[in-house]
Amino acid sequence: MSVKQVIIDCDPGIDDALALFAAFASDRLFIRGITTVAGNVPVTLTARNALALCTLAGQDIEVASGATGPLEGEVHTASDVHGQNGLGDVELPLTGQISTRGADQLLYEELIKAGGELEIIALGPLTNLAILLERHPDVQPYIKKLTLMGGSLGRGNVTPFAEFNFYADPLAADRVLRSGVPIVMFGLDVTNHALLLPDQIDEIESWGGPVLTPLVQMIRFYQKFYKSKGMDGLKMHDPLAVAGVIDSRLTEGQAYALGVETKDRDTLGKVCILEDPRTVHVCLKVHQEKFSPLFMNLLKSYQM
Repeated sequence: MSVKQVIIDCDPGIDDALALFAAFASDRLFIRGITTVAGNVPVTLTARNALALCTLAGQDIEVASGATGPLEGEVHTASDVHGQNGLGDVELPLTGQISTRGADQLLYEELIKAGGELEIIALGPLTNLAILLERHPDVQPYIKKLTLMGGSLGRGNVTPFAEFNFYADPLAADRVLRSGVPIVMFGLDVTNHALLLPDQIDEIESWGGPVLTPLVQMIRFYQKFYKSKGMDGLKMHDPLAVAGVIDSRLTEGQAYALGVETKDRDTLGKVCILEDPRTVHVCLKVHQEKFSPLFMNLLKSYQM
C-alpha cells in the first residue's frame, strides 16, 4: 500500500493520544502536521499535549494551535473523562514550541503545497475545518479526503441524540458534512464496537519501557472511567479512525447525505439524513478481529 500524507486535527485527550501513537508507528502514514482544537480540554492544553506526545514518541512534527471554542455557543469539555490536563493527569515533558502558524494557516498551506494528495484525519470537534473552509473556500478541491471521528446515526454519548465532538460544535459539524468534501465518518455506530480489552491492556503494560509506561498510565486512568460505566475495557473511538485510514478494510459502511441539528437545544448535535448528494461514507461495522492485531502491533513497536 502507498504512503498517505495526512494532517491530524485533534483535541488530546487520552483516546487521541492512543490514536496519535498508532499514527506515529504506521509506515503507511506520513504526518505533515498536527493541528489542535478545544474539545476534551481547552485548546491551550490540547496543543501542549500534542507537542508532549510528539516528544514522548520521538516525533518531530509541527503542532499548530487552533480554535478556542465552537463557532457559536458555549465551550464543552470532558476533563471528567480524560483528567484535568487531558492525559489522565500524567505529566509529560516536552521539547520544541507550538508553531507560529495557526491551525487554519497550517492546514491551508500544506493542502495547497500537496496539490490534492493530502488527507485530513479529524479526531475532535470540527471547528478548525469549518474555519478553514470559510476562510479559504478555494482549498476544498485540495482536500483528498476527510476522515473524522464524530457523530452517530443512532444514540449519542452526551445526550440521547448527540455524540461529544458534534455536540461540542454542531454548527461546524453541519457545515463540514454539507461542504461536499469527500468524508469518511467513524461515528459511535462503529467506534462503540472497537474495543481494547483488559487482557490487551495488561499485555501492553507488560511490554514496559519509557514510552509505553506513561501511555499505560493514561490508559489505566481512562479505564477507571469505563469501569464506572460498568465496562472493563475501552472503546477505541479515535484509534479506530486512524486505523481505518491505515487500512480501509477494517470497516464496512454506506454513503449518506448528512447534516447536523444546530437550533433545537433538545436535539443539538443530532445527525440528520438529507436528500442531497451522498458525500459521507458512514462506517457501520468494524472487523474487530482485524482491528485488534493492527493496533496492538503498532503499539508493540514502542516496546523497549
